[in-house]
Amino acid sequence: MPRTLNIAVEGCCHGMLDNIYAQLLTRQQQMKKKVDLLIICGDFQAVRNVTDLGCMSCPDKYKQIGGFYRYYSGERSAPVPTIFVGGNHEASNHMRELYYGGWVAPNIYFMGNSGVVRFGGLRIGGISGIFKDFDYAKGFFERPPFRGHARSAMHHVRAFEAFKMLQIRQPLDVIVSHDWPQFIERYGDTSELLRRKPFFAKEVERGDLGSPVNAMLLERLRPAWWFSAHLHVRFTAQVGTQESIFAKGWKGIPPYGHERPLTSENPGAVEPPAVANENEIIMSALSDEESDNETEPAPTTSDEPVTFANPSVPSRPTKFLALDKCLPRRDFLEIVEIEVPDDAAVEEPKLEYDPEWLAILRLCNPHIPLDDSPFYPPAQAPVTATEPHLPLFADNILARELEWV
Repeated sequence: MPRTLNIAVEGCCHGMLDNIYAQLLTRQQQMKKKVDLLIICGDFQAVRNVTDLGCMSCPDKYKQIGGFYRYYSGERSAPVPTIFVGGNHEASNHMRELYYGGWVAPNIYFMGNSGVVRFGGLRIGGISGIFKDFDYAKGFFERPPFRGHARSAMHHVRAFEAFKMLQIRQPLDVIVSHDWPQFIERYGDTSELLRRKPFFAKEVERGDLGSPVNAMLLERLRPAWWFSAHLHVRFTAQVGTQESIFAKGWKGIPPYGHERPLTSENPGAVEPPAVANENEIIMSALSDEESDNETEPAPTTSDEPVTFANPSVPSRPTKFLALDKCLPRRDFLEIVEIEVPDDAAVEEPKLEYDPEWLAILRLCNPHIPLDDSPFYPPAQAPVTATEPHLPLFADNILARELEWV
């Protein structure tokens, strides 16, 4: 019999950790069951001090220190393991310090701009931020002190993060995002959503409610659960195994999306010029000694089979749950039971790195874009022949990196 984990899901945090944990412990007592993990779907606001507050992108009247600093200083401790993704109202400087993810306080873990972790046999993926087409294709051009547009742009999803997530081949149990996947409202009770949020009507009619990036990831990865927040309303939906979210009218991702640049291998193309940046900071997960010996993965040769494993699980639909922000009489917290396969269950659940994700980081890190030039996938990631023509490293290239990990 498969083991189940009790996962608490919270919508937008907005620095209200004390209230969230109090409500969680109350629910735990009412259920008479232990909550194994808390997942927060963005707008966490890990504000440590007034400097962090100055780097948060939101109107001044909403800027408050909140309660996170008590957990950061050790004055209080999180009663259950907690993981979260970033939203569009975060302390930009703090989140950039943890680009790859990391502990913001004891027992509280940030999943980075994108990431995958394991907990008690579950594989949990996350992608931070919201979609804005004018920043999507750019690299990470923001530099301290993060003022003006740079402060808000840091919360905008980038093509590089989507590219990394697309390389996942092993099935995911959960994906966490702040933004909803585009068209997800059409798989639930749309009329009830519009009754509660009538000002969404035009976006629903146009088909641009939510993120086209998350729609692409949902179509490709098909996790068992997808949790989101951002729109401050509880909403549930289910995408069946035979249903395609692209069939609802998905047209790709402007302005560059996941398209490969045209090169000399593609007639009539022009190679984008390299842009030098004297302020460039090289970000690498490797030490200086290791990076000196590293080379890019060799292109797949003709005698190697070029395959692209599908991470979806046949006959398993994707359940979607979005929740509100932490306020009285709002649906901001929910506890769900998620099954863990017998071969993956452990006695004491704990947070662990995911080997496949570490392999993906090794493959992608040499290509991280550090200016505002458009990101183009590397030549080693050919576009798949089938729609929607995604740039993917071949399975054997990823397998070699996984062996190293």
